Amino acid sequence: MIRSVQKTKILKSYYYSVDDLSRLFNYRVVRAGHILTGPEYHISRESVPGHEFIFCLNGAGYVRVDNQTHRVAPRELAWLPVQWPHAHFPDVETPWEIFWMRVNGPNLDKLMALLSVQTMPVFRFAKPELVIDKFEAVFSRAGAQPLQNYATCEVLVASLLEKLLESRNADTVEPHFTLHKGLSRLIGQIHNHYNDDWDIDRLADYCHVSKSHLFRLFHATFGQSPLGWLRSYRIAQAKRLLIETNETVSSISFRVGYDDPLHFSRDFKKRVGVSPKIFREQENW
Repeated sequence: MIRSVQKTKILKSYYYSVDDLSRLFNYRVVRAGHILTGPEYHISRESVPGHEFIFCLNGAGYVRVDNQTHRVAPRELAWLPVQWPHAHFPDVETPWEIFWMRVNGPNLDKLMALLSVQTMPVFRFAKPELVIDKFEAVFSRAGAQPLQNYATCEVLVASLLEKLLESRNADTVEPHFTLHKGLSRLIGQIHNHYNDDWDIDRLADYCHVSKSHLFRLFHATFGQSPLGWLRSYRIAQAKRLLIETNETVSSISFRVGYDDPLHFSRDFKKRVGVSPKIFREQENW
């Protein structure tokens, strides 16, 4: 007997409007959906703006972050920092059924580090049905009046993040940089002023450490150099602006801290794999 192969079905797909009003809120849902995957379903990307939360309803699947692959079992959630190279795909024997949402927010990078998502992206819950409720409530907001939608989705995302915090014990919410007040303060300052003229001397002074200690802190916390992390953060913000606004590429390059649009475009293509213009075309479907 030939076994029938399940085909991927997009059961629900939502795209949430983003405008100037959305910036009044800390957490913004950009996209969301419900997918019944077949064994052929495979998503692999270099970088897109934001963070994705994938909840496995049935079956099983895998996520890849930082060149490490992690299995996701039923009723578990994977947090994918999709501004980094990443992938997710089903177990070919038992393809997963998933809820997913992509969220933007100014403090998600810091919270991600707090929860050690880079090395432990999979979360387990005592009451997974409460997490399912959060996703379904977000789905129900599609098509609502924008301002009301932004406010409600912010509450729902914050509630989901609360569940993620609950699922981790206190020991895992103490990465290196939370123990270093200078680095925590520096990251907060960069998040608010990433287009300033930062150099190694200024970064070290603001963190109140030597330049050599600054490099050790960034490598231990983020796995890259201080200026490498800053460029990655600026490119992530540029991707957000390319999707959320109609500003020119040149205007966006200045907004995120580049003084030469050509240098920005070269750096963007090197890190993302496509030019800013093509990236905008690909994401605005």
